[in-house]
Amino acid sequence: MNKRLLAFYALIVVSIIGLTIFVWNHPISNFDLNMTREIQEQRAWDLTPLMTFISIFGDTVVAPLSIIIASLFFFLTYRRREAYFTLAVILSDLFNMLIKILIHRPRPTLEDAKILLKFTQTGFPSGHVVHYVVFFGFLLAVMIVDKTISLFWRLCVGILSTFLIITVSISRIYLGAHWATDVIGGYLFGCVYLGIILTYYFKDPKFKRH
Repeated sequence: MNKRLLAFYALIVVSIIGLTIFVWNHPISNFDLNMTREIQEQRAWDLTPLMTFISIFGDTVVAPLSIIIASLFFFLTYRRREAYFTLAVILSDLFNMLIKILIHRPRPTLEDAKILLKFTQTGFPSGHVVHYVVFFGFLLAVMIVDKTISLFWRLCVGILSTFLIITVSISRIYLGAHWATDVIGGYLFGCVYLGIILTYYFKDPKFKRH
C-alpha cells in the first residue's frame, strides 16, 4: 500500500474519531439543525416519493435481498470472486449496527425536524449511507474494471450506483431519518469498509482484470 493511500486512510480514521467525539458531546448541534432545515424547506415540489425511492435500497428487507441478487448474478455468470466479495457487504452492515449501538446517538425528533419515516435504531453513523457506499461502491468498481461485462450494463449499473451513493445523503436528511453528521459519518465509515474490501479484491493474485 503506497504512502498516499495510507495517508488517506489515516485522515479518514482521524476524521471518524473527531466526528464521533463531536456527536457524542453534541447529540443535537446547530450545524445539524441548520442543514436539516435547509434541505427540508426546499418545498418547491414534493420530493418525498423520490427520496423514499432512493432510500428503499437500504431498507431491512431490500438491502440483504439486493446483496443476494447481485451475488447470485455474479455467481451465475462465473464471477465467483465478485459474488463472494458482494456477500462480504453484509459484514460491514452488521459491524455498523454494532457501532450504532455503542454510540447510541438519537435520531431527529418531531421537535427538531419533519419526520417522514420513523426508525427505532439509533442514528450514528447512517446505516443507509454505509450500505450504499460499500455495496454500490463495490458494484461501481466492478463495472469500471470488468470489461467483459457489456458496456450497456456497465453504464447502467455504474450511473445508478453513483447516483444512489450521492443522493442517499440528501434523502436521509430530507426524510428526517438522520442528522447531517450521521450522514457524514456514514460516508467515512463506508469508505473504510469499502477500502478494505477493494484492497483484498484487487490484491488477490487470481484477479486478472486490474
